[in-house]
Amino acid sequence: MAVDEAILRAVAAGLVPPTLRLYAWEPPCLSLGRAQPLADVDREAVQAAGFNLVRRPTGGRAILHVDELTYSVVAPQGEPRVTGGIVESYRRLSAGLVHGLERLGMAGLVADRRAPPSPTGRGGTGVCFEVPSDYEITAGGRKLVGSAQMRAQSVVLQHGAVPLHGDIARICSLLASRPDP
Repeated sequence: MAVDEAILRAVAAGLVPPTLRLYAWEPPCLSLGRAQPLADVDREAVQAAGFNLVRRPTGGRAILHVDELTYSVVAPQGEPRVTGGIVESYRRLSAGLVHGLERLGMAGLVADRRAPPSPTGRGGTGVCFEVPSDYEITAGGRKLVGSAQMRAQSVVLQHGAVPLHGDIARICSLLASRPDP
């Protein structure tokens, strides 16, 4: 994700065009959202599992980067696909993701507005895929793609994760308070 931050700086300086990057992690990694408390994580369990621990520059909750595809989109705020507020750019980027996933044969995908978040913004556990946010992609009521966004230097950076296998118990074993999977 440091590469994504470097791309953000390069886009801000006009050195590179808007960028879509797809990548996987080696070794596997647990990433925390920008404001997520480190206390949410059992660091000994992360180390014992052989995973790295990083903090994303974007928001959101914990994501275990193993058996998944990570994407980043970096573009100037004036770029038509990310212009406007955060929710509007989420809507546009999610529509593009839905289109791509449908072309790969996935059906029944939805990316729409959600109920307002809890007043504390911390309902449930620290697991990203537990609760969808506005315009995150779901199918059958389950969150399929987790995304988070930040803006700096008049540039938008959106990260996202597309799990290739569902194993909620695995990430729950790395959290300080272990919810039932």
